[in-house]
Amino acid sequence: MEKIKIGGILCHENLTMLRIHGIVGKVDAGAVLLSEFGARKVNLQFIVQLIDQSGHDQLTLAVDQSDARLAFDIVVGLQHQIGAVSINLKLSVASLGIFGPDFRIRPGIAGNFLTCLSEQRIPIYAVSTSISTCSALIAESEVSKAKTALAARFILP
Repeated sequence: MEKIKIGGILCHENLTMLRIHGIVGKVDAGAVLLSEFGARKVNLQFIVQLIDQSGHDQLTLAVDQSDARLAFDIVVGLQHQIGAVSINLKLSVASLGIFGPDFRIRPGIAGNFLTCLSEQRIPIYAVSTSISTCSALIAESEVSKAKTALAARFILP
């Protein structure tokens, strides 16, 4: 397999993941929640939102561990207003990703990234991509192994 050149590896450790399930019929739930995080000075390191097959919104967020309690309290305080059915926390996660120019026009990068983690048997809790990055939330204990595998899989500067 030919190696793909990337701009580098991004890693942010010491995170806590929050999963908010079952939001239904609240088109402004994300706006309400994210606005409150901003007002309370909680920086979100990772955000993924989707609508599941039953029409419920699911949000996966990651915050610095030092903000975990406040973030959880914010979500619990807004749970009724946003219509969330459940809130789950996962401690000791990391956001690990790759970046580079023109990811939006270079096919195969996300697949290679996820395959690399999968081959190392690293569980992936969430994935987020943009035009220049591909990131995943993984267990913090897996970061070293994941970085080593990514460095072997891609051409780094």
